[in-house]
Amino acid sequence: MPLAEPVAALPSMDDLLEDPAVSYPLKAVLLVWWGRDPVDAARDAELLASVMGERADAMTRPPHGP
Repeated sequence: MPLAEPVAALPSMDDLLEDPAVSYPLKAVLLVWWGRDPVDAARDAELLASVMGERADAMTRPPHGP
């Protein structure tokens, strides 16, 4: 039986806030949401990711018709 691949550690909040490659909007959300109930924040983040993913897909789809 093969061993499972090691899971990469997720960056900490401090890591994300100090990383110049992380966008300012994401940093703002982290700061505002950090004090929220983590389950509610995670659910909201999943919903936001789904909506924005759908929007990105729609905007990158080729136009239909002539």
